[in-house]
Amino acid sequence: MRFSLFYNFDVHPEQMTTTLYQEVEAQAIAADMSGFDAIWLAEHHFAAYGRMPSPLLYLAHLSGLTQHIELGTAVVEASLYNPLRLAEDVALLDELSGGRLRLGIGSGSARKSEEFAQFGVALEEKTSRMLEIAEILRQAFDERRIDFQGRHYQYRDVSLQPQSRRAASQLLWLAASGSTSRIAGQQGYGLLVPRGGQFEQHRQLITDYRQALAGKRGHVSVLRFVFVAETLEEAQFQTRKAIARYAQYDCGITWDGRTDTREYQDILQRLNVILGTPEQVALQLQACQEQLSFEEIMCQVHAAGIEYEDALKSIQLLGREVIPSLQPTPPVRSQLEASAIKPKRQSLRPRQQQRLWA
Repeated sequence: MRFSLFYNFDVHPEQMTTTLYQEVEAQAIAADMSGFDAIWLAEHHFAAYGRMPSPLLYLAHLSGLTQHIELGTAVVEASLYNPLRLAEDVALLDELSGGRLRLGIGSGSARKSEEFAQFGVALEEKTSRMLEIAEILRQAFDERRIDFQGRHYQYRDVSLQPQSRRAASQLLWLAASGSTSRIAGQQGYGLLVPRGGQFEQHRQLITDYRQALAGKRGHVSVLRFVFVAETLEEAQFQTRKAIARYAQYDCGITWDGRTDTREYQDILQRLNVILGTPEQVALQLQACQEQLSFEEIMCQVHAAGIEYEDALKSIQLLGREVIPSLQPTPPVRSQLEASAIKPKRQSLRPRQQQRLWA
């Protein structure tokens, strides 16, 4: 089992966006030293639910501060982009990061209709636009030339610079849905399974993907809330505000904060939360992988309501105790203690860091 981190960039209204960006930066550096394979960023516009309008730009910043960890979008809302510009930005960032980019694309959530209205994209066109863009990106990365005639986009004999040095199957991941799982499998792309939704639905999406692969090598990353603390009680206490917020937003439940009730257990199940001690979390992750058959667990550790220091410690516990127990040969990382990492409070200037080139 491989491990990655996911950031939704959701905040409380009183939190400064600058502080949020600094905290995620510091946690990304810690994850780079702790055996995580990747970091994934969501995309959100306008609302305080998530403050990340440009995940590719932020990943470009992180690429200069990290050495090993792969840099992913989960997801770029493709229907809001010009496909040629997106292909150029992706090829450039992959080059600058030393081949560490993972481009996860999706159509965007229908619950965020304001985004489509403000960008002038019809909500009912979001999926058809995303599927056309996926094919345009495939041509850009695999054929080095775009010749496409679709409903929304038309290009004839377009060559982009810089050209990607990696194939589409190495770069592209699709957000899992009824219309994309089979396409991802047929093309050999990675599959991103969301946190929201029922367990059986996720199992079916992965089954459809595996069947469509038809022997090709695939890769499934499944998103879950994952939080580790020294004791179960600490894990429950440190996540209580975030659980309450997501219970209200995702489930319409006003939780009373008690952890000794059936309601609390139902909320954890509906939100797909895995929490506890390192031993408890490892067992839960192992059971989840056996039931869903995935290669990577995408851990949402940081969320609005969880203190920075608690999230950082959880990442360190995952790296020190959980990842080694579920990986026979974890990646080698720097000997520098991740506990020394602190978010920068005064400046967001990139630090000098040696880049790895493919």
